[in-house]
Amino acid sequence: MEATNQARVDFAEAEMKGEIGSKLREAQTLQNAVKIDAETKIMATRTHGQLKMEEIKVTAEVKVFENKREAEVTEAKASLAMKKAECVKESLVA
Repeated sequence: MEATNQARVDFAEAEMKGEIGSKLREAQTLQNAVKIDAETKIMATRTHGQLKMEEIKVTAEVKVFENKREAEVTEAKASLAMKKAECVKESLVA
């Protein structure tokens, strides 16, 4: 009888440990899933920010290029106007 009672106690303890272990595994799985989700969101936000910074950088480089070309065109027009003025001046003197 005592052996039967001890067997029941042992079985109950083993069952309890099994249930506790199962619940711990479930909790760890949920915690890991939440951690992975958070890390994924952080990486996505970081990547989006880097892409945005690259886009801004390229836009600025294009604007600088356009401004340089515009300055060159303006300079060429001014030079042409000066040469035309000199030609007009020479034709009036002659």
